[in-house]
Amino acid sequence: MVTLSVIIPVYNEVGSIGPLLDDVEKALDSIPRESEIIVVDDGSRDGTFEELEKHRLKSRYLHVLRLQRNFGQTSAMAAGFHAARGDVLVTMDGDGQNDPMDIPDLLAQLDEGYDIVSGWRKNRQDNVMSRVIPSVIANWLLAEITGVRLHDFGCTLKVYRAGIIRKLHLYSDMHRFIPGLAAAVGARVGEQVVRHHPRRDGVSKYGIGRTWKLLTDMVVLRLLVRFSGHPMHYFGLLGIFTFMIALGLSFVAFVDTGTLELVDSSTVILPAIGTLCYCLSFYFLMMGLLCELALRSSSARETAYAPMAREECFL
Repeated sequence: MVTLSVIIPVYNEVGSIGPLLDDVEKALDSIPRESEIIVVDDGSRDGTFEELEKHRLKSRYLHVLRLQRNFGQTSAMAAGFHAARGDVLVTMDGDGQNDPMDIPDLLAQLDEGYDIVSGWRKNRQDNVMSRVIPSVIANWLLAEITGVRLHDFGCTLKVYRAGIIRKLHLYSDMHRFIPGLAAAVGARVGEQVVRHHPRRDGVSKYGIGRTWKLLTDMVVLRLLVRFSGHPMHYFGLLGIFTFMIALGLSFVAFVDTGTLELVDSSTVILPAIGTLCYCLSFYFLMMGLLCELALRSSSARETAYAPMAREECFL
């Protein structure tokens, strides 16, 4: 019975994936658990899948899942989670920068009672301006948003209890937010310093240009962490805020605060804005009620997402 699943999403990593798999198998040979490796080929076009097929024929660990097109790392990871059979899941990058020999240390900390143990690339081997500095800022923001005090949310090398992961619905670039999402449902999150190597081959798929997307996802994460269980708390707050603005504008527009006489009726801007705020407050109230109803009607249902695979190659 498989108890440990190592999940590796890859995209155009033909030069790195072979040596990485050799290293992962050496690490698994030293771990007294029945293990498997699931590599999710996220629509590679450089021969990565063919390289995986060659390795699969001589490996007792490897399963290959090939997606129809490039869905992105989160979707590829979700597909791996869906296919995994282990009780404990390990994720790592396919570029060779994570060290598989750190897996036993992560598992040892997991056995201390944690539900998730995240790697911390304390000595990163990346470009300082385009990768390291933005990462430091993003990690600080994520720690403030989620309340989970990790140094490195972006490190893909993590270990999870499968039961926690299967409660989460992953989309967009939410894979880096898993510790925060899991902590919101009661998971215990730990951290372990891991090694980080220079990229073996190819080029990074991430850069400073993805910052805007990370920022928008942070807003979504904030709402999910704080208000997913009580959406009326969020929309009700907005409704009260806009209603108070509307009252203030109405008072300023129609009544002189000193003499209680009507203000010049030719001014229509403030009354128009006030009316809009009244409408917004009603809108936010109705949205909160609808979200509460939707939450209650779906509370008994669990959703899972995994992109459709073109080919599944299991031993």
